[in-house]
Amino acid sequence: MKKKKFTREERVRYDTLLKQMRRYEKQGVELTLSGERCSPEQLASACAVKEHGCYMGDYIWDEQGDLKEIHYDKIGRTAGK
Repeated sequence: MKKKKFTREERVRYDTLLKQMRRYEKQGVELTLSGERCSPEQLASACAVKEHGCYMGDYIWDEQGDLKEIHYDKIGRTAGK
């Protein structure tokens, strides 16, 4: 299956989110996308393209106030899709 090329706007969103999620992953933060563990690349790709809907991040903190997990869940479809 051929990968879809990013538009310029999608590429900026992808690169920005990928950099951020890689930092979190290095800190031991678990990343999930629609309830499944995922890589920073998978998460950034899904959120950048918005082809199948939009995603919203839910940041989960532990008792000491440290970021523990980030859950991204689909919140709806984008207009015209």
